[in-house]
Amino acid sequence: MKLKNIFIIAVVLMLVITLVACQKPDVSVGETSIYDKYPGAHILKLSGNTATLDGVSLEEFDYTWRADPTLDGVLFNGTAPSEDLNAYVAHDIIYYPEIDESSFTKENYDGEEEWVTRFTAEGLQEYIFGTLPVLGTDLPTEMMHSANDAYNNPVIHITQPGEYIIEGTFNGQLFFDFGDEEDTFENKDASVKVILNGANVTCSVAPAIIFHDVYECDNTWESRDSYTDSVDLSDAGVNIVIADGTENSFSGCNVYRLLKAEYKKGSTTVQKKLWKTDGAFYSFQSMAINAEEKGTGILNITSQTFEGLDSELHMTINGGYVNIYSIDDGINVNEDNVSVFTQNGGHLTIFASLGAEGDVIDSNGYIRINAGVLAGTSKSPSDDMLDSEKGTYVSESANIIYGGSLTDGDKFRGRGDMPPEGSIGDSGDMPPERPIGDPGDMPPERPIGDPGDMPPEKPIGYSNGFDE
Repeated sequence: MKLKNIFIIAVVLMLVITLVACQKPDVSVGETSIYDKYPGAHILKLSGNTATLDGVSLEEFDYTWRADPTLDGVLFNGTAPSEDLNAYVAHDIIYYPEIDESSFTKENYDGEEEWVTRFTAEGLQEYIFGTLPVLGTDLPTEMMHSANDAYNNPVIHITQPGEYIIEGTFNGQLFFDFGDEEDTFENKDASVKVILNGANVTCSVAPAIIFHDVYECDNTWESRDSYTDSVDLSDAGVNIVIADGTENSFSGCNVYRLLKAEYKKGSTTVQKKLWKTDGAFYSFQSMAINAEEKGTGILNITSQTFEGLDSELHMTINGGYVNIYSIDDGINVNEDNVSVFTQNGGHLTIFASLGAEGDVIDSNGYIRINAGVLAGTSKSPSDDMLDSEKGTYVSESANIIYGGSLTDGDKFRGRGDMPPEGSIGDSGDMPPERPIGDPGDMPPERPIGDPGDMPPEKPIGYSNGFDE
C-alpha cells in the first residue's frame, strides 16, 4: 500500500476515534429520579476528603498502614475502626513506599526481568521485599510514594453489601470489602451494585476504587479441568451501573508487587505476595459494567502509572460509554488460561500504551466481542489491539476501530482494509500534555461514536476474527 494511502487512513482513523472518545451523549434527565429508580439503595455523597452515607457523616479514623519487613510486611498504627460500622474513613491505604533507588537491582523474578529490592535484618533470612517492572532504562520511581502522600489519600471503607448510589468528588480511594474470603467467595449475599451518578474519584498513590472480598459468581473455576470463551456474569458480585445522563471519572495508580517474608515449607523456601493491584479501577472478583435504559452514561478511567480497568477473573461490559486512558494495558483480566473479557454492547474507547507499552485489551484467557463499538490505539511496534492467550472472537455485529499498529506476527482477518504493518495513528504522535480526546474538549450535543458517523457497509478497521 502506498505511503500516501496509509497516511490518509491514519488521519481518518484518528479523526473517527477522537470523535468516538470525545463526544458526550444527550444528558437530558428523565422524569424518574435516580433515587426513585433504586428505592432501597444507600446514597454515598462524596465531598473532598470525606463523605456522608444516607445523610450521616462518616466517622474518620487516624488509622494508617505502612510496609515494614520486620513485621512480616504489615503494620497498622492508630485506633482501629469498630467492626460494626457500615462505612468509615481511614488513612490505611496500601501503597508502594519510597525505597532508596540504590537498593534495587535488575533480576529475573517469576520469569521476567524486574527491579528487585531485598531486605535483611538480624534474625531474618534475606528475602525480596518488593519488585517494580522494567519499563525502560530507569527505575520507575513514580510508582513509589511517601507516607505523607499516602496519608493525604484517605480510604472510604464500605463493609456491607447492597446497592450504593455514588455521587460527588473524592480525593482518595473507595474500598469495598465484605469480610474474609471464605465467608464471601461463594456467598451471593456478599454482592454489591454501584450506581455511578456523577462520581469523580482521584487517588494519587493507589487505585481509585478496589473491590476486595465480595461474591464470586464463577466460584467453581478452580475445580474445573477445562475453560471456554463463554462466561455468564449476570449475577456478578461486582455490578457497576453507569446512570443515564451522567459523567463519572476515576483516576488512580497501580501498586506493584510487595512480598511477604520468606518461610520454609519442608525443604522448599516459600514467599507469597502481600499486595499487588495493577489498575486504576480494580476488582479482585468478576465484574460487570452496565448502562441504564438510555445507555447515555459515561465512565472515564485514567491510569497515572500503569493499567486502566482490571479484574482478577472475568469482566463483561454490557453498555454505556467507557473511555480509558492508560499508561500500559487499557483493560486487563489476568487469571492465566481462565479469564474472559466480554463486550456485549456499549461504546468502549481506549487510548492504551501512553507510556512505554501496553495492549488495548489484554486477557490471560479469552476475549469475546459480541456487539457494540470498540475503538482503540496502542503504541507501535510491540503491542496489540486485542491480546489473548487462549483466543479472541469477534462477532460480525461488532464495530472495531483500531488506530494503533499491526505487527508482522498479526493476522488481521475480516473485511477491514488495514495494512499489515506500520503505525496507524501511533500514540507516540500525540501531544505530550494530554491524550487526544481529553474529556474537557467534549461537545455536549451527541453520543460518543454515534453510528451515524460510520460507513454503513464496512466500518473502518472492522474485523470478524483475529489469530493470536
